[in-house]
Amino acid sequence: MPEARQRRTRPGVLLKARPLPRQLEDRIAEPMPDGIELYIHEDDVSGEPGDDRWREALRSRFGAITPRLTPGFLWIVEGPVWSLDGELFGLGGNRAIDRLLVERLVTLATDIGAWAVNIHAVDGSPDPLVVSNHARNQAIEKAIPFLDWYVGLCQDAGVTPLIENVPPICRMRRGAFVFTPHGVEPGDLLALCNAVPGLRVTVDTSHAQLAVNALRGVPPPEGSPESVAIAGAVYRQRGEAGGPLNLMDFVTPLLAVTASVHVSNAAGLLDEGLPYDQGDADLDEVVRYLAPYVSTFVTEPLDGDEDRAVEKRRMQVSLNRCLGKDAW
Repeated sequence: MPEARQRRTRPGVLLKARPLPRQLEDRIAEPMPDGIELYIHEDDVSGEPGDDRWREALRSRFGAITPRLTPGFLWIVEGPVWSLDGELFGLGGNRAIDRLLVERLVTLATDIGAWAVNIHAVDGSPDPLVVSNHARNQAIEKAIPFLDWYVGLCQDAGVTPLIENVPPICRMRRGAFVFTPHGVEPGDLLALCNAVPGLRVTVDTSHAQLAVNALRGVPPPEGSPESVAIAGAVYRQRGEAGGPLNLMDFVTPLLAVTASVHVSNAAGLLDEGLPYDQGDADLDEVVRYLAPYVSTFVTEPLDGDEDRAVEKRRMQVSLNRCLGKDAW
């Protein structure tokens, strides 16, 4: 097991938000979190190359709240799962439009003083057969040039480059059924980090629990499309060959490369973003386990009204309780 990083204080607890005025105001209300992870929708940074109107619009929003933030307030910028052209964002295509998107994420990170940028380890497809071992190995190789460029861009800007694990069946925030050849299992993330020095991981506990459930052979819910059953069968076979049996098994191989954690629960094969105490995962156990190794925990349960972070605030309380200032 890797030696825990030395730290003087407990990890920061961040709330998730879009960079929209109502959400920003809601998230900085008391009790103020240690920071915010911004989920950037592709519309937030849209525009042709050279068109910086998106940047000016966001600058004005952050300028309105910056004077009220506590010293040391933490920011992370997270990229969308859809790119600027309306197509799925992916690592393997090494597309110019995806590079432009990431360049804008890094520009925003430097504008607001974010410590990290987070993108998804994904190459989405509607074809469930992309989860095969052969496609997986090829996709990891194809992702390396883009990630090598990404790490260099972030390091030049002084921010940490993160990649995030994704669920075995990606809904892509639009109720889609999308599959990816890599990014679901811890071995994928380790392979990418080993191939690209300086790359670090955001562990998403909800996505990880869904992956564990798939590898353990949890059946798809009734009424799911046939593609879900096809992918589920591949994951079940892979799990029988030695996949992680629980969430702790998932995160342990990633301790040395994990820098941040998205926290929410999950159930079955599709139910992600659940509240802290609802789902298949024991989040207290995994949060305490990861705490010595990471810089931030981000609250990620879904709220019915994202302008009012009711479940995220409940999770903020749960995380602060679980982490316990006295232990740090």
